Order: sequence, then C-alpha cells, then structure tokens
Amino acid sequence: MASEHRVALVIGNGSYSFSPLLNPVNDARAISEALQSMGFQVTRLENATIRQMSDAARDFGDTLQKGDVGLFFYAGHGMQIKGRNYLIPIGADIQREDEVSFNAFDAGLLLEKMESAHSRVNIVILDACRNNPFARSFRASSQGLAQMDAPVGSYLSFATAPAKVASDGKDGNGLYTQYLLKAMRMPGLKIEEVFKRVRVNVMADSDGQQIPWDNSSLTGDFYFIPPDSAATPAAPAGESHSADPDPAPASPRRKPARTGAAKDPVAVSAGSGSPSAAAATDENAENKVLLAKVSPSSRPAPPPTVDSKTGETLAALYRKGVEAKGSGNLVAAAEAFGRAAEGGHAKAAYELGLLLKIGRKPIVQDLPRSQRWFLQAAEQGNIPAQYEVAQMFAQGVGVARNCTQAMGWAHKAAEAGSLAAAVLLGELNVADCDGSKNPQEAARWFRVAADKGLANAQFSLGVLYMTGDGVAKDLKEARKWLTAAASKGNTTARFYLDRLDD
Repeated sequence: MASEHRVALVIGNGSYSFSPLLNPVNDARAISEALQSMGFQVTRLENATIRQMSDAARDFGDTLQKGDVGLFFYAGHGMQIKGRNYLIPIGADIQREDEVSFNAFDAGLLLEKMESAHSRVNIVILDACRNNPFARSFRASSQGLAQMDAPVGSYLSFATAPAKVASDGKDGNGLYTQYLLKAMRMPGLKIEEVFKRVRVNVMADSDGQQIPWDNSSLTGDFYFIPPDSAATPAAPAGESHSADPDPAPASPRRKPARTGAAKDPVAVSAGSGSPSAAAATDENAENKVLLAKVSPSSRPAPPPTVDSKTGETLAALYRKGVEAKGSGNLVAAAEAFGRAAEGGHAKAAYELGLLLKIGRKPIVQDLPRSQRWFLQAAEQGNIPAQYEVAQMFAQGVGVARNCTQAMGWAHKAAEAGSLAAAVLLGELNVADCDGSKNPQEAARWFRVAADKGLANAQFSLGVLYMTGDGVAKDLKEARKWLTAAASKGNTTARFYLDRLDD
C-alpha cells in the first residue's frame, strides 16, 4: 500500500495475576491485523514478560532505519512514577514504588530508541491508562500516565488525558482501541484527523469521562491509508447511536469509508460486515445529485398509502418495523421500514437510515444509502433526520462537506426543538466553518441547549464567557457554566475550571 518501509511493535498484556484485564490481547491482535493490511511489518507480543518486552524493543529499534515509519502500540496496565511512564509486564513482582523502575518497562526508553533510528515518523500509542494495580502498596499513587514530550517527527497518543484512567471496554476491545480501529481504516485521513475522530467518539461514548490525549511534533503528513490508495480495507460496523440524537453529544465526528449501494431496502451481511469495494458508487456524481436535490426547505409528507406488495398501510408497516427492531430481528425491521419508506413514510425512512448507519450484524453498514433515507425523511419534516442531515453535511459523510447546507438543516432542526442540533449549530458558528464564523450566534444556540441542561453546551458556553468570544468576558458566568458541565461528568470542564483557579 505504501512505498515507505513501515515497522510496528504491538504488545497486549492482560493476564496479570493481581489485576487481570479483559481486552488488551484482543486489542493487540486487532491492531496487528489492521496494521498489516496497511503495509506494516508487525511484531506482536501477547502477555509478555519484562525480558520479552525488552528484547522485542531492542529488535524493533534495530529494524528501524532512517526515513522509515515506526509504530509502537501497547495495551495493558501502565503507571507513572516521578513523571516517567512504565508499562507493566506479565509476572512483574512489584511490592514497593521504588521497585517499579527495574521490574517494569520504561516507555520513554522505547521512544528514545525510535528517535535514535532517525525514522521519518515515530508513532507511540498507549492504551495503558487503566488503574494502578499497586496503588495500595505505594505511599503516593497517581492515576493514569504522565504527559510525555514528543521528539521531532513523533506522534504520541494516550487513551486518556494525563493522570486519568481509561476504560478496559466490555465488547471485545478497549473503548479507545475500538474507535482507533475504525478511524485508522478510513482512507485519506491524516494522522491528526484519525486521532481527532477517536477523541470525539471516545468522549461521546464515555459521556465526557474519558478524553484521549495527543502530543505531536510531526513535520510532514502521515496517512495510515493514503488518499490515493488503490486498496481500501473494508470499514467495520459503525458505532451505535440512539434513535433520538438529542441526549447524545452533538457531533460524533465520524467519516467511515464508503460502501456500495444496492436497490433493495437492506443488505444482509454474510460475514464480513461490509459489501465489496466493487459495488462502490461514483462519489462525485452522487454528491452532485444529492446537493442538487436537497435544501433546508421541507416538503410535506405524503399521506400514508397501502403498500402494493403487502397490502398493508405504511403506518402498519412502520409499527411492524418498530416491533421487529425492539425484538432484535433487524432484518425484519429493515424490510418493514424499507417498504414503508419507499411509500413515503418519514419515520420509517429515518429508522431505516439509522439501521444502515449503525450497520449492526446482520445488517451491512451502508452510509450512502443511509444518508439518502435521512434526506427523504428530513425533507418530509422529520426532526431527528434533519439533525442527521446537518451532521452529514458538516462532516462530509456521504456527500461533499457543505457548511451552508449543514447550518441550514441544523437551524431547521434546532428551531423545531432539537437540542443536539442547537449545539451543532453553535459549533458550526464558532468553528469558522467555511468562513462563516459568528460567535454571537454560537453563544445564542449554546445557551438554548445549556439552559436545558446539556453538559456539552454548558461547557462550550462557559468557554465563550471565559474567552470573551461572542459574549462579554465574564469569569463568574464562565465558572457557573463550567461548574454545571463538570457536575455532569464533563472532564474537560474540570480542566478549564482549574485554569480559572490558577
């Protein structure tokens, strides 16, 4: 895939005698497979001792040459002692804090080894911020890992912020690795964009409790999958979203790889969870069609009619789809929603869009078709679908990114009462989306959602009062809104409150 020489060392430690972890070995295997598909020469260790980790690190450093790309991934227990980060091997006999340095693996030494090879890019990914398993034995114990400086040409990523703890996950992979696997498979994303998507999705899934942390000193671009790559790995099934987007964080920045479109209402997975790349549609042509078709003006929904193939009313088909979805029969749900949506039932079109967006087996994720059903429902006045369409244009998912369309649809949904759309509208106005920055308008919409108790809106409004962007600078108001967000578990708000106290 890439002409450059790519080398990776991947370690997953979970079988600890004192505090075993469920997912690190799964994480290491999944990351190894993904990296191999991207042209990396991968060495993988599972449940490694200190000797095995040290030997592998030495061999890894010796393999790296000037101009190469080196990547180190670790999942397992880790801790910080006096500002240095240590990765805990299997079989570590650590009774006291002063024994860590010679019973655990110093992550900083591996970074130095990579730096000495003069690689073009060095990437260190540490999903090692679980709880300190020896905390009770130490006089003073810090959670998580310490911040590390990135030498020139390096990119460091931590599963969570310095001194914070990350989730080991419950569904086969750690929370951080789960989203990393999805983001790194997206073609054409620079490494900074990959980890930004990981951060946003992890924050959304953890309700702000876990915030991945990055430190970069890169001087050039790096892509896991270059934009001109001929071989595009199949995208995994998407993350789950609620049918009502309002309770969720406003903008899960996610842009999965495009998959093929079919004529039937739903494609059923035979195993891989992704249709063949040969079925992919022409994105540019489809974008032109969609952009010409949609506008923020809604058409009234056609009255429910009878489906000619089943003899059932569209409303009855929609209810059948809801019942099937509730019972877990997603294929039957998709078929019922598809029949009703084809007849013009807006809620059914929205529900079908959700099923195709999520892609939970046996339903194949198909984002272009998902977006078409969202568009149909949005044009018919369905508010959750209008929010989805706004997200689609804001992120460039399934269509070309278009801030005007994103803001138009977000405004329409926000005016109709969608708090998630109000937050998205605030974000678009504050982010200078295509030169349309309007912090005053951003503050107005953040306040709408903040007054209703949304933590992410309260945080954003607090930051505006802290900086005086769009509102008169008012540290008392800033503290009020940041405190409200922090009380709901928004970790970033706590960081900003600490800055106010400095």
